[in-house]
This record gives sequence, structure tokens and C-alpha cells, in this order.
Amino acid sequence: MDQQIKHYVDEPPINPYVETFFSSYASISPTELRQHLIHVRENAWKNFDYHCLGRWTFLDFSIRQSPIYNEIVDKCKNDGATVIDFGCCLGQDIRQLAYDGVPLEQIRGYELDPFFIQQGYELFRDENPMKEKKVFHSADIFDDKLLETIEPADYVHVGSFIHLFDFETQKDVCRRLARLSKNAIIGRQSGSEVAEEHSRHRRSNENSKRMRHSPESFRDMWNEVTNGQWQVEYANLKTIDDGDRVRVMLSFVVRNTKL
Repeated sequence: MDQQIKHYVDEPPINPYVETFFSSYASISPTELRQHLIHVRENAWKNFDYHCLGRWTFLDFSIRQSPIYNEIVDKCKNDGATVIDFGCCLGQDIRQLAYDGVPLEQIRGYELDPFFIQQGYELFRDENPMKEKKVFHSADIFDDKLLETIEPADYVHVGSFIHLFDFETQKDVCRRLARLSKNAIIGRQSGSEVAEEHSRHRRSNENSKRMRHSPESFRDMWNEVTNGQWQVEYANLKTIDDGDRVRVMLSFVVRNTKL
């Protein structure tokens, strides 16, 4: 089976939460929601064959599934804590934070390609307030000069990001993420019962490696690259049955032990 077809689902998974969210946040009625989602997804898919686009996983709003999500929202609303979403793609998790009452001034999103930022504006119909508060920025995690200009946040979210790289590159990415966070780094990514590095095939015919971690290997990596300053507080595998395939996701919380 063609890899692009394998990771492409026609119909958006519109459930009561998705319906309520878009109705409340973006004023998109249930009757127009399906066509709206399909339109934006198709525009994105033409340019990037990412699994999160093809299989609609950007509608999971995965940040709210973090075991410390309530802590983050509480700290933001009551203590002025800040959040960075790095590799934010369409920015769905930033909208989740805003939906739950976190002020936009305390949230920043960084994405390599500004195309996704623009598609996020269209998806959530909030370009004006997002631009007014300067929430989104184009950024490369490997740009040292840029990282020096980013003020660290209390929390950093990285959903479906770290797993994009091979093992050695992941180590570098983790060090860089640690520079951007004061308290904790949270997220989720593809995982495995047994840690493994495997080939990744793209529509561009580029072949690259990406590392899928087990909870144990993920803990070991963070201990190694930060000399124990950042330790994995939570790492849990979850098997998700999509009907036509089963995927394993690793959810994690990495905490700064020097606080």
C-alpha cells in the first residue's frame, strides 16, 4: 500500500468535543464544520504528507491529555506562568490553552514553516487576535542565534516533534529544548516497547532515520544529555487502535530537578 494512502483518512473524526470546541472558539456551526475541516486539511496535505494531517490527529488536542495539564493551566491563570509550544504545526494545542482561559500574552508557538501558522489562522479563524498578541513565530530548533533571543517559558510543549529525528539528533534537540524551559517539558510522540531506530520515507523520496523510544530509553536519553538536571517524571506508552492500524504513543513529562 502506498505510504501516503496508508496515512490518509477521508473523514474528519468529529466528536462532541471537537464540535463544541469549534462552535465556541471559532464560531463554526456543526453544519459547516465538516467541510471547513476538510478544506483546511486538504490545503495542508497538498504541501506536507504528515501523519498528523492525513489521520487528523491534530484534532486530538493532545496537550489536554498530559498528566500535568491541569497544573499548567492553574499556574498560568493564577501565577502568570508561561508556555511555549515548539513545533506547534497548526497550533491546535495553543488554542486549547486559550480555550481553557490562559491569556494569549503567556503563550508562544514556534513552527519551522510559516505555512502551518497561516493554515492555523484559517482553521481556527483567529488571525487578528493571534497576530495582535504576536503568539506565533517561525523558528528552527537548530538556529543557535534564534534560540538565544527566545525567553525561556515555565513549560514547553513538544507534540509529535522529538520523534522526527534520529537518535543522535534527538539528543541535541533535547538539550535545546531544555534551554527554553524553566520547569517542565511535556508532550507525546511515537513510541515502542523496544527502542528502535527505523527508516522514514517521505513523498520527496528522501530517506532518513527516526528514533522511537521505550519509556526506559527515553529516560536514559534525558539523563545522559542533561547530566541528570532534567529527569523523566512520567513516560507511558498507550496503544491506539485506529481501526485499520495500531499505533503506539509515548506520553511524557520531563522535569527540571534544579528548581
